Amino acid sequence: AHGSPEWLQPTYNLETHLPQLIGDYYVRKRDGLNNLWILKPWNMARTIDTSVTDDLSAVIRLMETGPKICQKYIEFPALFQGRKFDLRYIVLVRSMDPLEIFLSDVFWVRLANNPYSLDKHSFFEYETHFTVMNYGRRFNHMNTPDFVRGFEAEHQVKWLEIHQRVKNTIRSVFEAAAVAHPEMHSSKSRAMYGVDIMLDSSFQPKLLEVTYCPDCTRACKYDTEALVTGEVVKGADFFNYVFGCLFLNKTAHVTPL
Repeated sequence: AHGSPEWLQPTYNLETHLPQLIGDYYVRKRDGLNNLWILKPWNMARTIDTSVTDDLSAVIRLMETGPKICQKYIEFPALFQGRKFDLRYIVLVRSMDPLEIFLSDVFWVRLANNPYSLDKHSFFEYETHFTVMNYGRRFNHMNTPDFVRGFEAEHQVKWLEIHQRVKNTIRSVFEAAAVAHPEMHSSKSRAMYGVDIMLDSSFQPKLLEVTYCPDCTRACKYDTEALVTGEVVKGADFFNYVFGCLFLNKTAHVTPL
């Protein structure tokens, strides 16, 4: 619906657009551009069967393990203390036509365990290139306010400016979905999505994926502080705010987009 927006890396469905990917790969190779790609199964979660490679033969062979999208890897992401991270936002959808969506005040950072590297041997190191650690791996939770303060101090930026760009990106994503798939609208339906965002080295948001009915264990387990108002949001009340927004037209600890 939006063509090639700044917030989306070049992305190909390997089931339907493998020739286009191959063409893009060879154009980038001819022009001396970075050719690192990430393969993600669109029917799985928790980074299962996800790979990073710059080898076209590997891309084609990995199609054998199931349907995937292939997306240009963000080779220069913003880092926090030398480590890669992404951000999980919770979006609440009351209506797709007209578009009525809300962003939860509760979001959290997911950090890689190892320092970031583009060395080829590191492509196989899960804890260097991936951030989902709360399913049996070494997990280090960091409260969102602590992360925001630390990130601002490290990079000399204002997080509220980044947050506004993230909100604009998320709004644009759902606007595109509403245009491309008007059949999604149902006056009797409500939805909650997890939206994963990464920042590049210029602190511009990039969409990684959108997950339906996301795991909200961290939102329920930890109390946090709303970014804009500074109010404490109790983890035990997270789903009260979600259901209040979706079904009772309340706006406590959510922001309309």
